Amino acid sequence: MTFKVGYLTPREANIWGLRRRDRSQSDIGRELGVSRQAVHKAYHIIDGKVEQAFMEAAETNNLTVKTINLVEGVMEAHSPAHDLPVLVSLSNCNGLKVWYLYEGNCDTCNLESSCRSVLEAEAEERGVELNALHQLMAPTQLAIEILGRYRVD
Repeated sequence: MTFKVGYLTPREANIWGLRRRDRSQSDIGRELGVSRQAVHKAYHIIDGKVEQAFMEAAETNNLTVKTINLVEGVMEAHSPAHDLPVLVSLSNCNGLKVWYLYEGNCDTCNLESSCRSVLEAEAEERGVELNALHQLMAPTQLAIEILGRYRVD
């Protein structure tokens, strides 16, 4: 399943990225050469598309949605089938990714390095600094460290 940035156009993806960096609507408008009102309208369109991507991911993966952070692109959910918590991320670099939060056998899995690369790209896009301790974490723990900070309580 691949959703490349919730069906956002390249311009919407750019606005979404600037918004995630805490840029004001006026600053974004000036940078893009549009009015603040145009940016405000784009926010509503972007939020709808991001929400749609998350709801489709939840339906496709049979997840119960707990919270959605539309600005940061993180959904917290639960998998009744596996009785596991789930984080779903949406980013410009990786599109939509579903992270089942369990202690697996990452060190023996042939996808461990791929998962780690995806999470490192998530961290970079989100401005999350990773240190040597993060390199020792299993991908599940790393996902919680990077994406868990955006949970809506």
